[in-house]
Amino acid sequence: MQENMPFSESFVLGIIGAIGGLISLVFASLRKSRCNRINCCCGFFTCNRDVMDAEEMAIDAKPISPKHAQV
Repeated sequence: MQENMPFSESFVLGIIGAIGGLISLVFASLRKSRCNRINCCCGFFTCNRDVMDAEEMAIDAKPISPKHAQV
């Protein structure tokens, strides 16, 4: 290991993990959003999408019973 490194490897990995976690949180909140048009990061990321209504989400959320599951 070099003695003149300004930051340790643990610090760099911690920063990378924190930034990755922040990005994950942003995209998780975008996924749960009910908005049709999403504009994030001052226009860097823009998305127009079709949002499913409550009935369509209920159809997708039905659990599959083990008898009918394909193996």
